[in-house]
Amino acid sequence: MSIFGRATTLLNIVAEGRGQLSLTDLSQRSGLPRSSVHRIIQELERECFVIRTSPAGGYSLGPGVLKFGMNSHLQLVAGMRPVLTSLARAVNENVELAIFSGREVVVVDQVSSTARMHAVTQVGKSFSLHGSCIGKVLLAQLPDWKVREVLPEILTAHTNKTITDIDQFIAELAEVRANNLAFDREERDVGISAVATCIQNSAGVSQAVAIVAPTERFDVLSKLFVERLTRLQGSVDTRSILFEARAVSPAS
Repeated sequence: MSIFGRATTLLNIVAEGRGQLSLTDLSQRSGLPRSSVHRIIQELERECFVIRTSPAGGYSLGPGVLKFGMNSHLQLVAGMRPVLTSLARAVNENVELAIFSGREVVVVDQVSSTARMHAVTQVGKSFSLHGSCIGKVLLAQLPDWKVREVLPEILTAHTNKTITDIDQFIAELAEVRANNLAFDREERDVGISAVATCIQNSAGVSQAVAIVAPTERFDVLSKLFVERLTRLQGSVDTRSILFEARAVSPAS
């Protein structure tokens, strides 16, 4: 693995660790020698890409990555906001935008429906890849061998409906790829169901758009949700979205 590959691997692990991982933890999770981890972390710390969270160890992402995060936020979120707002009005339900974040998926924007239900997800909240429709639809963009590599060895059961058998999960992804739609029927939260589709912007970044509703209402309106997301797949001009986002960037 190149030095760049090692550094990005460690950055991903640091992001997932939320400030709790020591050098030894980073070494164990990355499979890299502790001496190599120490050297790379020192370089990343020098450039403020990571910061030490406690004298005894533990690292989190530092301010050096902020400029990348802000630019990404503008490109992924600002341009998609009108799309999310329009969709939320059309279905009168909560709509979310999510992207890959290491070995998890994170919600980066949300439009809540005040007429329906309070938001059950906070912007910035991360989800397991296998236990959510946003995770499923993003994983479906990858080949099966990569999915097996990305997923943990043991799939956590968030509810009694969460798929924890890897072969069964891979089989479901084949269905997701067929129509670019993934369902979550109380697999993450009891009483909450959702459906998502994947849209790629002109930079090739996969973004999941999901409609979330209480299961009782979801069962009645799922056909409408699927129809709207299917229509969205062919109607979003991601090139113009990216252009508009750059136009409002402070760096432009």
